[in-house]
Amino acid sequence: MLKNKELKFEIIGDETKSKACLIFFHGWKGNSGSFKPFAESLKVRNAVWYLPQAPYLIDSGTNSFSWTYEISEGKYERDEPVQLIFQFIETQVLSKFDSQDVFLLGFSQGALICFEMIRIFNKPLGGIFPIGGFMSKKNKEIKYIHENQIHTPIVIGHGRDDDVISIEESELAYKLLSKESDNVLFEPYAGGHKIGYSYIKKIRGIIERKYQ
Repeated sequence: MLKNKELKFEIIGDETKSKACLIFFHGWKGNSGSFKPFAESLKVRNAVWYLPQAPYLIDSGTNSFSWTYEISEGKYERDEPVQLIFQFIETQVLSKFDSQDVFLLGFSQGALICFEMIRIFNKPLGGIFPIGGFMSKKNKEIKYIHENQIHTPIVIGHGRDDDVISIEESELAYKLLSKESDNVLFEPYAGGHKIGYSYIKKIRGIIERKYQ
């Protein structure tokens, strides 16, 4: 469906002067500008932000996008967006940054992307931070963490009063991931389907301490 396509994205900061690269995956019906105010307000020292846009337009005439689409009832396309994300990271990011200086963040459906990258990305990353999301696969027979992410800091955040995606989804993700790695944290915070300030402080600290 998207042969020879590339993800559109925005950049905040100067990649030539930054030590770290933060990639933020927006949620369903978002776009590359959805979390621009968030990225600008987080103010992580020595970091540049990449804000990719999901490839699938939800409704014509809108600026709303999704990271997947329904192939048939209850079945969603997975391989195509994963290939586009891998291509984006390889060509746009790893051509400038070492993989261990790359941090992935994702909110809601974007958190699903983060969980997928934990499971399949084959180069060690600096950190992976899924927020207010869920896992697509819940099968005891599979590995949830790629061997190259075993030492990657993973911090799962979720609002205690989230009425869009239940906090139980992140609790389950934490339970499954922490069986495979000691580098997984779960940070619930006050509020609903949003990103909590206490969580922001936690991940900012993890990133900045690496470059002190």
